[in-house]
Amino acid sequence: MKHLIILFLIITTISANAKTKLIVTDTTNVVENNVLYKVFSDNNYIYLNISTTDKNTSMSIIRNGLTIYFDIKGKKKKDVYIKYPYNIKPRHLKQNSQEAKRNQEFSAIDLNSIIKNLPKEAEYTYYDEKQTFHKDLNIQDISLSYITTRESLVFSLKIPKSRISNENKIDFTKLSIGVLTNKHKRSFEMENKQAQGQGIRTGNGNRRGGRMGRGNGQKNGGNRGEKQNLDTEQIHIDFWFDAKIERN
Repeated sequence: MKHLIILFLIITTISANAKTKLIVTDTTNVVENNVLYKVFSDNNYIYLNISTTDKNTSMSIIRNGLTIYFDIKGKKKKDVYIKYPYNIKPRHLKQNSQEAKRNQEFSAIDLNSIIKNLPKEAEYTYYDEKQTFHKDLNIQDISLSYITTRESLVFSLKIPKSRISNENKIDFTKLSIGVLTNKHKRSFEMENKQAQGQGIRTGNGNRRGGRMGRGNGQKNGGNRGEKQNLDTEQIHIDFWFDAKIERN
């Protein structure tokens, strides 16, 4: 009787494991311009991790957010995508740019405090259907997050295969993924342009004072240099790659 009970427990355990077993395929690693892209899948989900140790790239990703496109036919179409954050107000971008300017070393920037103040809403688009959802709790079963260490930033996304294509028995072996930084109208750039315009008008008003005009020009040049440094921090990602998902 004792042996029968043990045998029953073994069979039950094997049966339970068979029902919950997830087949994970090999990870695809792609490196492009200081950014590492990792993709893998199981029976139900696609997982994507985007990581970088470059300060400017990290700040650009956090400031602007990312849009992740999925095309199961590998043709780089933008019909299905996740966008996060869904909306960033210009004042947040301005504050972040000033903080980045004050801190020259990556380790000195408190990325977690910046991430904490980001909006929680993301956008999911499937062809003509668009939905906004909370990144931490949603009925779409999509999850995304930022993970930070002292040296790196990781953008992590988990999305059900059914959200990439709602057809049955879809072949994901040709899946291509596009990663693009979102574009926003930055108020701090507008302020720099206004300051430059005021300086140029002042310089033109002193036609006879050549030195004064050049002095104002140098001042404006300093502003342009300052703006250029801010623009240098804005690394824009526009990259597609093959996910190489194996057939389950």
